[in-house]
Amino acid sequence: MSRTGGVVVLGGGVNGLVAATLLAKAGRAVTLVEQRSHVGGLSASEEFHPGYRAPGLHHDASMVRPWILAKLGLTPTRRPRPEIVLPSREGPELRVQPDGDLSGAVTDADRAAWSRFRAFSAAIRPALLRLLDRPPPSAHDGLWSLAKTGLTVRRLGADTMVELLRIMPMAIADWLRDTFATERLRAGLCLPAVEAAFTGPWSAHTAAILFLREALSCGEVQGGAAGLVGLLEPAARAAGVTVRTSSTVERLLVGNDGVTGVRLVGGEVLDTRQVLSTLDPKRTFLDLVGPPWLPLAVDHEARVYRMRGTTAVVRLALSKPLTTAAGTIVEALRTGETLDAVERAFDAAKYRRIAEVPVLDVRVPSIADPSLCPSGHAVATLLVHAVPYTLDGGWSDAARERVRDVTLAALARVCPAVAEDLVAVECLTPVDLEARYGLSGGHLHHGEHAPDQLLSLRPGISVGRYATPIAGLTLGGGSTHPGGWLTGAPGALAALSLV
Repeated sequence: MSRTGGVVVLGGGVNGLVAATLLAKAGRAVTLVEQRSHVGGLSASEEFHPGYRAPGLHHDASMVRPWILAKLGLTPTRRPRPEIVLPSREGPELRVQPDGDLSGAVTDADRAAWSRFRAFSAAIRPALLRLLDRPPPSAHDGLWSLAKTGLTVRRLGADTMVELLRIMPMAIADWLRDTFATERLRAGLCLPAVEAAFTGPWSAHTAAILFLREALSCGEVQGGAAGLVGLLEPAARAAGVTVRTSSTVERLLVGNDGVTGVRLVGGEVLDTRQVLSTLDPKRTFLDLVGPPWLPLAVDHEARVYRMRGTTAVVRLALSKPLTTAAGTIVEALRTGETLDAVERAFDAAKYRRIAEVPVLDVRVPSIADPSLCPSGHAVATLLVHAVPYTLDGGWSDAARERVRDVTLAALARVCPAVAEDLVAVECLTPVDLEARYGLSGGHLHHGEHAPDQLLSLRPGISVGRYATPIAGLTLGGGSTHPGGWLTGAPGALAALSLV
């Protein structure tokens, strides 16, 4: 038996590193336990072909919360989100600067609509951040606490408040068609609202997801997700966190008075009365706790919590920069000519098939960080929408090859030189993501962002504010508020609830 005398944090991803460091800075003895040989989780930099590295699975590193970095004493360089190329086989390219303007073949009407969208997003940001940067509200909160949240929304002004209430339940496709005239622009803008989700653009509430993401965005961390890990890991060690890699948790030990320890594979037991788990609720409750200590309500909530992965990750090693048919060198690119094309890709996943033409969110991180590959070469990472976790006939090498082939074909439609420039491909299906990263259902966000899985309902009403009915067990991963995006907020808010 090993005695920690403090807190054991499960999971060495961004949330785990943030939580462990904040607890250590507050004077707690902290041991961070990570199954893999290195920390970083989904955000870790990994070599996928000799000489070629990918900086994690998260494309958007703009949502990391500034207040968390300030508490950790970190000041990373930030830059505007990269320009997104929207190539088309039917016409000229469009380009979106998420923190700037539209360019390319854009109509005056769409330029005006884009300006209105950015102004509206800025206007509602304070109200949304009041929800996202704090523990979620609860019916048990005092009336004044709940009233302050309502007053923040009311101060938006009647017109803005009514528009916010109108938009939040909408399908992103409906809102985009109300707002923009160009179908290619609509299709390109819808992808963040359905990223990694069991939804298509015609699904209700997806407009809310876009605006929540916009509220959180405050500039890309230099080096992306892996660059953030490169700051967090030394900060954790400097704060005194004991980092245990290559250590797999077999069981949480629980008694009548709550948590009593953590048993690792191999038999070692970490003696502790406080565990903060950044693992998803299915792994935490169903695999690591289980009967007889798991309350029936928590067991039920963990089982029905939706984690249906619909995203494959494809990594490309290229001998040249990724270039469109028009000659544009790509840092970020989205495929999908129409909203219906994006919906059809989701339809395939919904019926447990591989889409004939998947929709791709492409990033080329080697543009900002040439050290990821040999000089003059490129690394591209593709989030492939939508690929089902549960596939008719089951997953096999042939099915994985099918995902690879349709993905490369979809990219070659707009970047025709990709086939001749290809050095190597790594294809990770949702079942591969589950096996490699411990993601139940292969879900990149640790569960759906849906109205019944947000705020204090995430991941369930019994455990929606970090504490659990099991004394000494706290949740702090992407399955808790404010969600599974790369923010660090779940880990930070969970840790702060303990100090």
